[in-house]
Amino acid sequence: MDTPTTSTYGPSIADTDIDPKYLSQRFASSVTVHPELTLNDAPWPGHIFIISHQDTSQVLTYDKEKGIVLKEYDGSQAQRWICHSKSGWLGFAADPGENTAFIGHYDWKLRCRVPHLQWNEMFCVRKRLKGLDGFQILMRGNEDSLWPVGIYDDGDVAIMSGSEAWWGFTMIA
Repeated sequence: MDTPTTSTYGPSIADTDIDPKYLSQRFASSVTVHPELTLNDAPWPGHIFIISHQDTSQVLTYDKEKGIVLKEYDGSQAQRWICHSKSGWLGFAADPGENTAFIGHYDWKLRCRVPHLQWNEMFCVRKRLKGLDGFQILMRGNEDSLWPVGIYDDGDVAIMSGSEAWWGFTMIA
């Protein structure tokens, strides 16, 4: 199956949120084929991404009890992240529809708790140096500083000073 080079998904948005009811209808029969994890698709508002940890098949997964965890990629809805934009910042939401929740950090650990973008749900994503796959994900920490997203020794995904973790983005819709 050929992957199209362009998408017909919804409007291009900047500084606006996507109506969760629209997303719920749009993705009711979302992608059924498991795409190869490309790692290098730049996050763009209005599209759905799989976010993988470095060059592994471990991806960010929404777990209602544990928060954001790394799990083996299986193509489930819990591993799809819808990119939004607000005031130039990016945000990623899980579970489109009535229960939409954005990734944010609480006590430095990543969780999905609120249905809108606040300061601690806003992301800055930057491409790694030429020739290297993936991106660095940064989130607002104390005093408007940007802290990289990484993995604690206990496996929790969190913002942490000095993390050298990188992340792959694969656009699926």
